[in-house]
Amino acid sequence: MSRVPPIAVITPYYREHTSLLEQCHASVLAQTTPCLHVLVADGHPQPELDAWTADHLRLPCSHRDIGSTPRLIGAIHAIGLGCELITFLDADNWLQPDHCATVLEAVRSSGAAFLSTSRRLHAPDGTYFADCPNTDPDRFIDTNCMTFARPAFPLLQHWVLMPSYAHLIGDRVMLDHVRRSGLPRRHLDITSVCYRCGKDGIYRQLGLPIPEGVEPAPDYAASFRRWEADGHPALI
Repeated sequence: MSRVPPIAVITPYYREHTSLLEQCHASVLAQTTPCLHVLVADGHPQPELDAWTADHLRLPCSHRDIGSTPRLIGAIHAIGLGCELITFLDADNWLQPDHCATVLEAVRSSGAAFLSTSRRLHAPDGTYFADCPNTDPDRFIDTNCMTFARPAFPLLQHWVLMPSYAHLIGDRVMLDHVRRSGLPRRHLDITSVCYRCGKDGIYRQLGLPIPEGVEPAPDYAASFRRWEADGHPALI
């Protein structure tokens, strides 16, 4: 492309069905401001993505870190091209059309190095059922709701520097690094990220029936305990 868009959306993927990737990619193409979509294959590339209006990066093997390494590699690619903002979108999720324009304007007007939003929760079939009740700019921001500006780019290395057990709680670890960096940050109380819930925890929390195909939540508590046992401050 002759001019690199100001914002890059990084999507790691593993073995997700092409239909999910198509919805994800279509939502980036539909943004009201130009975006660079960087899709990073974690060892299982889908050749048809080469024809999409996106940068398709292929890693030779899976890193088995829930997308952390592909996120960083995709981000480095976009930073090297000159993008001023990096945001993330998992392969099974999608964005509302104004998401990128909203975060871009907010960062430029506030001077924030890190910007966060909230998310809409959807069942595996795409049906909306609630806004996320757990979003808290000091405690929990989902990876898909994080935007990093240039002063915060050095923090991106922590996607791969965290211990292997911490990838399960990687969003908490990254938010902790952001908080402790002292960089200016801003939270927008908007739900422009559409998050597909494939684990049962949120349904149990909200007292909702668990849809077909939803899996039991992993043992997040064990990762939190190991994090503290290794001498790290508690992730509030």
